[in-house]
Amino acid sequence: MEVAFRGVVGVADAGDITSPVQQLLDEVHARIGQITDGRVATYIPPLGKADPSLFGLALATRDGHVYEAGDTGVPFTIQSVSKPFVYALALHDRGLNTVLRKVGVEPTGEGFDAIRLEAGTGRPLNPMVNAGAIVVGSLVDGGDWGRRFQRILDGLSAFAGRDLSIDHEVLASEERTGDHNRAIGYLLRNAGTLDGSVDEAVKVYFMACSTLVTARDLAVMAMTLSSGGVNPLTGRRVVGTDTTEHVMAVMATSGTYDFAGEWLLRSGLPAKSGVAGGLVAVLPSQLGIGVFSPPLDRRGTSVRAIAACQELSLRFGLHLMRPVTGTMSAIHRYLRGDAVSSRRSRRFAEREILRLGGRAIALCELQGDLGFASTDIAVRAITGDHDGVRWLILDLHRVVRAEPVAVNLLDALVRELREHGVTMVVSAVDGRSPLASAEAAFASLDEALEWCEDALVAETLLAETGPAAEADRAEAVPLPEQDVLRDLPADMLDVLTPLFAERRLAPGEVLFDVRDEPDESLYFVISGGLVAQVMQGEPAEPVQVASMGPGTAVTKLTLRRDDPRTYRIVADEPTVCQVLTGAALKRLEADRPQVVEALHWAMARSLAARLRRADQLLAAHVASAPRSGTPPRD
Repeated sequence: MEVAFRGVVGVADAGDITSPVQQLLDEVHARIGQITDGRVATYIPPLGKADPSLFGLALATRDGHVYEAGDTGVPFTIQSVSKPFVYALALHDRGLNTVLRKVGVEPTGEGFDAIRLEAGTGRPLNPMVNAGAIVVGSLVDGGDWGRRFQRILDGLSAFAGRDLSIDHEVLASEERTGDHNRAIGYLLRNAGTLDGSVDEAVKVYFMACSTLVTARDLAVMAMTLSSGGVNPLTGRRVVGTDTTEHVMAVMATSGTYDFAGEWLLRSGLPAKSGVAGGLVAVLPSQLGIGVFSPPLDRRGTSVRAIAACQELSLRFGLHLMRPVTGTMSAIHRYLRGDAVSSRRSRRFAEREILRLGGRAIALCELQGDLGFASTDIAVRAITGDHDGVRWLILDLHRVVRAEPVAVNLLDALVRELREHGVTMVVSAVDGRSPLASAEAAFASLDEALEWCEDALVAETLLAETGPAAEADRAEAVPLPEQDVLRDLPADMLDVLTPLFAERRLAPGEVLFDVRDEPDESLYFVISGGLVAQVMQGEPAEPVQVASMGPGTAVTKLTLRRDDPRTYRIVADEPTVCQVLTGAALKRLEADRPQVVEALHWAMARSLAARLRRADQLLAAHVASAPRSGTPPRD
């Protein structure tokens, strides 16, 4: 859908814009999908039937958004990826100390099916190996194995945010080929660690491993751990924050068995793998990753899952040991051009264009530390509210630090918006933009706003009446068309016109400054442009605070004489002004007081119109202020 404003064509519907995160996820999926190493597990016969080309990659964020690439909806059995979640349920039901008496938390340095218990206690070394998982399953609440497994299935479903089920073919195969795990069970009962029936404990373990999930489910389950036990889709609390801290700590040290050290070194993400090809990875408080790809390495971990997580960590800056970025919203303000404008004084026709079409300009002020999670939310807020936007200003003056992943995401956003007809410019300290793809960069927000407004005015005039109108805009604005004078009767203009004197200024030439003696002279900009500057710093440097184009008027009386800084009005380009001096006004007042009175009323009306516009902008600005920590909308 195209949004038209007086000849200006807007952008397409918001759904057409692809998120930079989605683009990067698609790129990673396409590249990693070319890997053909690894073999599908066959020791559980149904797993051997899996298509080795399947590859699903999903990433869930704290606010419940899920990015997906590839085969994320294909069901497979969760296998050992169930272990951290069942461990969470046991911790929730029994408490840390009770579970620790039965299952340790030390890495084994061995494979998932190692038969080794802690000397002196008989505990499994951690809950991520099969021995620990069998004991953990027996600690979940339930009067018998059936109710205990139902508690596990309900818990896994709560983590996933939907009802899960069992693959009965895989379950039957697990039971037929599960003698190794039964042997571990008998060893545990002999050591006094496992209470009750070995067959029932192992059956619960087999059923948990046979639960069907998708890569999307795993991403949501991982994000539930990451967010302290609250499911990002349902808002339901599954377990407590303390529990998730304990689970993620064990995942970091033991989730990938004898590969855990190198895994954490390279990816920096607590994770858990499974022999069906699934893997979950967690970045606390920020995101959860779910991967499915059946071919495994010699340790039983999905080859593509390892590669994908390592690349995502590198591309998105996800390593757990990276310095933590701030948790405040990345968006300070998000406004449209009907709620904010530059300080440029414009002729009436231009003001009307900006009044009617200002929403084609958007301003997003970012703040704080920009990492993956905060920038992702900001990008989605921008792309979710871009209808009719033709120019977007990204203001970075409040940004303290931007991680490389944040710069990459914002650069990708620039490129994507450009394809949808949106031009992005940057406002940053000293005009230094970190975004290589931005159209332009400015040292001040006001300069960026003025640039976008000029572009909107030019494009509107071109669309309405063709190149001639835009060319006329650059020509001189004669006295009868000046904003202050255009409503005066013709006979009064005839009286005023001979009293004006022409003043020509070269670029950089000072028209007047605060140190000049005040008088009532009026300066009407015929062509070119003026800027108001304040001298700041040591040594003093000029800083632009406003600008005036053709058709506008300025007087020395507007300068603040009670401010210690030096204000001045300077020509920004070759400029022609018509001046009505204070002396000429005094003579006119004596001869034709009604003309002076009409001129004063015209000036008052012009000032009142500007004040009304300023009041409207202030009201819209206040109305758009962020509330309750949510991303602000305009």
